[in-house]
Amino acid sequence: MRPLIGITADYDEGLYRLKPDYVSAVVRSGGTPLVLVPVSGDIPRIVEIIDGLIVPGGGDIPAEYYNETVSVPSQCLKLASRDRIDFELALLQEAFNKEKPVLGICYGMQLINVMLGGSLYQDIGHQIDGAQDHRDKQHGIRLSGDLLQDFNSASLTINSSHHQAVKILGSGLDVFAESEEGLIEGIYDAGHPFRVGVQWHVERASDALSLKILELFIKQATVRGKGDTR
Repeated sequence: MRPLIGITADYDEGLYRLKPDYVSAVVRSGGTPLVLVPVSGDIPRIVEIIDGLIVPGGGDIPAEYYNETVSVPSQCLKLASRDRIDFELALLQEAFNKEKPVLGICYGMQLINVMLGGSLYQDIGHQIDGAQDHRDKQHGIRLSGDLLQDFNSASLTINSSHHQAVKILGSGLDVFAESEEGLIEGIYDAGHPFRVGVQWHVERASDALSLKILELFIKQATVRGKGDTR
């Protein structure tokens, strides 16, 4: 049975939005996608139904969510909808409580970090001296930690389309991927079968690393789904 994967949609200018790459990536990896829109509802029931949760890319998380004030020019920021943020924080907390596999992508990774008490660089260019531009680029990364210890590659290149990044890690999180200048590109909870965040867009990539991350996520969601009584 293909696992049921919840994917949260953005809410912008009165419309729910989700790029089709997320849906295609889930289908291609062996899952069945279910789009979740940010409305008030029975969060425990939603999380009970799904076998895994993807929080995709989006706008910027307001600084007050990680106990800071805005410290960069306002024109640098394009804030995500608070309705979306609050909905996803509730989903993530319930998914964590129910031990469901979670994959955060770009903004989704940052939201996981913030939920667990971490913080963000509000704008890489303004807050990190000498950092490369991470918007609409490709760059190399290096792997560490146990998440992908069996993955062997001498050269890894990922897509990059962000201007914010993890600054202080949230509680219980470790790093498994960093950029060439040491910026955090991948986080995970080593004590959970699959609780992962990636700064790049694995859903629109075809490299072996991105495909492996999606494969591991769907695998764990499949395992979780076998015990489902829905």
